[in-house]
Amino acid sequence: MIEFYEYQDDNYDKLYDMMVEFYRSDAVDHPIDTKIIRRLLDDIMSKRFSVNGYEVHYSGNLVGFGVVTTYYTSEVAGINVQLEDLYICPDYRSKGIARLYFKYIMNEFKNASRFRLEVSPRNVRAEKLYRELGFETLEYNQMILDKPIK
Repeated sequence: MIEFYEYQDDNYDKLYDMMVEFYRSDAVDHPIDTKIIRRLLDDIMSKRFSVNGYEVHYSGNLVGFGVVTTYYTSEVAGINVQLEDLYICPDYRSKGIARLYFKYIMNEFKNASRFRLEVSPRNVRAEKLYRELGFETLEYNQMILDKPIK
């Protein structure tokens, strides 16, 4: 049985370990510093920001996580749900968990005007799934300006 829950304090260490594994994998464009990972997890747990963390459970075992943010976007004059991250432990992949996760999130955010995500070009399996779910490529470059870590 596959279930999704908001991040639970009791699972902090397990979630942190999975996040470190994910943010140092080929699924992301570049490795993320552990200070940022820790701050992200703390921010999710605090519920002070518009970032939600979802635990992925398979037969009662914590086997993954998802991170979602929301914001208003002028492109659709409505709420955009940014599917920031989805990680499933290797032994639990190809069991339909990701498809159910997307269904769950889309149900949780019924009033959203758009769902958006990013995918590393190296993550071919994920991109294939996202296309099967109806996601399309946006044909423009994104630019960033990071401030130094405090």
